[in-house]
Amino acid sequence: MKATPLVWLHPYVLLAAIALPALAGGVASAPLSPPQAERALVDAADGEVFHLASVLPRIEDPGLATLARARLAAARLDATEADQLVQRYLADGRRTPAQRALAWPIAADASFADGAYRQAAEAAHAWEQALAALGATAEDRAAALQMAVLADQLAQAPAQQVDVYAPKPETVKRDKVGLPRSQASINGKTQEVVLDTGANLSVVSLSTAHKLGLRLLDGASSVGSASRQAVATRLGIADHLQFAGLSLSHVAFLVLDDDQLKMPVPGGYQIDAILGFPVLRQLQRLEFTADGKLLPSRSDAAKPGEGNLRMAGSDLYVEVTLDDLPVAMHLDSGGAFSSLSSRFAAEHPGVVKGLTSKQEHVAGAGGARTRQSAAWPNVRVRIGDQQSVLAAMTISLSDAGNVKEPNVLGGDILQLFDHWTIDFPRMQFEVGKPLPHPTAKLRAK
Repeated sequence: MKATPLVWLHPYVLLAAIALPALAGGVASAPLSPPQAERALVDAADGEVFHLASVLPRIEDPGLATLARARLAAARLDATEADQLVQRYLADGRRTPAQRALAWPIAADASFADGAYRQAAEAAHAWEQALAALGATAEDRAAALQMAVLADQLAQAPAQQVDVYAPKPETVKRDKVGLPRSQASINGKTQEVVLDTGANLSVVSLSTAHKLGLRLLDGASSVGSASRQAVATRLGIADHLQFAGLSLSHVAFLVLDDDQLKMPVPGGYQIDAILGFPVLRQLQRLEFTADGKLLPSRSDAAKPGEGNLRMAGSDLYVEVTLDDLPVAMHLDSGGAFSSLSSRFAAEHPGVVKGLTSKQEHVAGAGGARTRQSAAWPNVRVRIGDQQSVLAAMTISLSDAGNVKEPNVLGGDILQLFDHWTIDFPRMQFEVGKPLPHPTAKLRAK
């Protein structure tokens, strides 16, 4: 019997919880009303950054246009421009709580991704206060408070720094659920790690944190909320980390109890350590080959941040074409399987029509949840000028445990091509030529 696919829900999820009218239809060139522009801003925090860029010329309200440019700057990892634009928007001191609740998460996201944790904490606290003044519930304020608590703790520790970078290849193996694993040295001890561009922080189990001699920070926070199965967490600091020719000091890890990193897979499955975005970003340019190599190199970016890769909230997104439909997908190298959200299902009923639904178990930090899903067969996947066919892609028909799930670009799509590359300074994502695949050959005719 086929095992239920493992879907990794990252332990740190940022969701802006503001109720706004949906975008109305109409002439493509028509100006956006303020409610429509606000909706586009909120959707951009959930991954629709490419849509926000396309509608920016139609945003007539000067303040909302400024916030849109700030969100797009944050998406390019330009924290300085994002913060300057947010501060310009807030400068007159007369913004309403709802307006401040739109602005502050942009500054918080940009600063957190940049490792400027003191600024991120200040922005997240201001975000939470704006939501409270707006009359938002504790559930709606949870994401802002969680970010503030995490950033407060991280700001107490020395900032991560690059000591040496002399790029060298590493071997990468896919484990039994398809996650990429390699070897790193943490505090002088060899440790197997999952490589996960979708993890906002690196992660380690509590027993592994003790084994590696991580310094646990005072205080604790939680990941999730009451309805999202909150998980108590701590933060630990590795004095030294070496991987792929990169040597770092003061590397922060989210520390979870061992059981929170066990997944319900036949025969058992445990994750002990994950290298996330703050570490992998320092490799600059990463090429993963189909024969199991990671080939890091320095980027030759002439103009930073102008590629096809964007960051929304704390997640990387790339625009992918699925059967001629453009879809913003969360690039998740630590996810074994690609999937589409319940929002995609609602927006494209013609795709879902006729598909057989089933109940699916979703595993992650905090335990397992269930959702209704359907399998979309033989999906044509185009990234840039390369195309292949995925045998089946899961479409969520309902959210799991009240968690808003993004569209995910996981390992099953990445492995359709002979290599895939992330260039962080350029913010560029590319795939190589498609590997031979019987279904792909059939559909390409």
